[in-house]
Amino acid sequence: MRIACEQSLKTKKARKAPQKNKSVPWWTHELTAARKITNYLRRKYERTRDNAEQREINKEAYFAQKAKYAATIKRDKTKSWKEYCTLTTEANPRNAVYRLASGKNRTNTEITTLRKPDGSLTSDTTEPSD
Repeated sequence: MRIACEQSLKTKKARKAPQKNKSVPWWTHELTAARKITNYLRRKYERTRDNAEQREINKEAYFAQKAKYAATIKRDKTKSWKEYCTLTTEANPRNAVYRLASGKNRTNTEITTLRKPDGSLTSDTTEPSD
């Protein structure tokens, strides 16, 4: 009976959920917690409209947390960059950090020709395309 059910009924296979946002190497659990607190304080500040004194207190708490959160992000980004730069081995000085610092990354492409309205191509970049 089980074999007949397996053959006749389609079953969904468990899929690995695609990652919506690309992760950054410097993001930590501490930053996730700080972000949640910052968002909580922002919403609390924005919802307080009746009581001017309480709104001012909430505003100060929110901006203090926001500054702390921004400083934490900056610190962790800098720390991650320094760790990345120290991965350079002396045996291979031409790694990504060296190429980035020396400006030798060749990711830019140069447009050589354009299509004219009549369908033909320009012979070089100085020729007008109209």
